[in-house]
Amino acid sequence: MANVLSNAIIKTIRLGRGGEEKSFHIAFTGTADYISHMGVVAFSVRKWNPDMPLSFHFFVNALSDTERGHLIDLSRMTKAAVYVHLIDDSCFTSLLLSDGVAAFFYRFLVAPTLASLTDRVLYLDGDMMCRGDLTPLWKLDLTGIDAAVVTDRREESNAKRVGTSKYFNAGMMLIHIDQWMQDGLFDDIVRRAQENVAKVGNRLSHHDQDIHNQMLDGRVKYLPKKYNYLYNLDRQSLFAKQPENEDYRNQVIIHFAGHAKPWHSWVQDWPAVKEYAALQEASPWKGYPLVPPKGRKNLHQAARTARMQHHYGEMVKWYVEYIKTKI
Repeated sequence: MANVLSNAIIKTIRLGRGGEEKSFHIAFTGTADYISHMGVVAFSVRKWNPDMPLSFHFFVNALSDTERGHLIDLSRMTKAAVYVHLIDDSCFTSLLLSDGVAAFFYRFLVAPTLASLTDRVLYLDGDMMCRGDLTPLWKLDLTGIDAAVVTDRREESNAKRVGTSKYFNAGMMLIHIDQWMQDGLFDDIVRRAQENVAKVGNRLSHHDQDIHNQMLDGRVKYLPKKYNYLYNLDRQSLFAKQPENEDYRNQVIIHFAGHAKPWHSWVQDWPAVKEYAALQEASPWKGYPLVPPKGRKNLHQAARTARMQHHYGEMVKWYVEYIKTKI
């Protein structure tokens, strides 16, 4: 059955050499300016899985000559096949909410696009870092399920909110493509997204993670949290309890799920971020500049972080900028 996204992929481009028929396929989605972040995730996968046959898939809405060159370098350095799937954002009009960002829904295209290549694909968000063996996911028995996932923060309250038995974080999904397509989930998830817009208008509500949870309730296998460990770089107010992260070295896939990301200038003292930065410097995206705080939330985060690190000059600078946004 066709739906509004059936023709959303304009073109698929294969860059570089490598990859095998039996390779582990890993997919990333995002706007063109996110390619560098997705590329570092791919680079980290290869570092910790040196002998695994790999194919990387980038679902993006544009590809510059510069990033094309970087992805060719990625293929050469990782000895993996690299595919770029170019997306037509206009196909997503009936799914969009008030932010107007089509990229939140690119994940819908992963399974149908790769159905002719593989029976499974590991979807990873672009704000992650792999630092462990992915063989257990590559070889995992997926019989009778549509995906393997990891629970999200505040699982009980989120499950109650959306009316599901459990609630997972959709930043990592090991998708069983054969089962997914057999169950008609490509059409189902597009329909659910359109129904959500009809229900809430264009109000910002229920992005694709809620939709995935509602659709896949009872159809997934839950994995240990080390395969999507939510590592918090955000700082709370002075009198609030600060985030407590487990040792990042014990995790397989680290997910920097918060306002602060490892490419932000004010979090570079975190040990996990230093490891991420070293990976980037060894990758085709070496030398990419750090992103300074922009917008109220990030300015506030930068000020809090500087205060807790006793960098009082930086603290004053960012608090002044933060206050300006409130005037």
